[in-house]
Amino acid sequence: MDRKTITSELRAQFFPLLLSAGFVRQGDIARRVLDGSVVHIVEIQHRPRSAVFQVNLGAHLLALGDVAGGTLPAPQTMRDHDCAWRGSVIAGFRNATDAELAYGASAHEAAESVAFLVSEWQRQSQAFFAPFSDYPTSFLAAARQAAQDRERHPAHLLTWARVAALLGEAALAQSIAQAALPRVPERATSLRANLEAILGVEC
Repeated sequence: MDRKTITSELRAQFFPLLLSAGFVRQGDIARRVLDGSVVHIVEIQHRPRSAVFQVNLGAHLLALGDVAGGTLPAPQTMRDHDCAWRGSVIAGFRNATDAELAYGASAHEAAESVAFLVSEWQRQSQAFFAPFSDYPTSFLAAARQAAQDRERHPAHLLTWARVAALLGEAALAQSIAQAALPRVPERATSLRANLEAILGVEC
């Protein structure tokens, strides 16, 4: 089928779930702003030529500013790529990271594809958004967990170090930065400098 058919099914089956959860929809993007200036994003990304779509998720703490160091868009215009934390609903049809949902070859298959999304929404959205839902409590808990995570990318650890600093947890911020530094790639000089700044190291 085509994008129009899938969009019709999303309107009938999926978007009402978002509205009931406090999201405000604009086209293929839905947003909600929680207490503590936390923004949640759900963005439908279509790939009509491949007859698939993805449901991308984003969460951002406005106090962090723009993830790329520029000017952060207003919450009402933010997209998933503006967020510090990003993910997708995983379809899992081909592998454990597959996020593509098929348009299907018929209206019935399109309805089934969206029905699968609906069946997974509560579990997967809760798993993604939970650490970013209760500022400052859930953010502090997630930052403490990040400090113990030996697999997380150092750029992600920098974000959590910044969160800890915003929460007034200087020792935690430094602990996270210290854990991240040995894993910084040699050419990632900006990332290293940002981590060293948290530690108070002269560059």
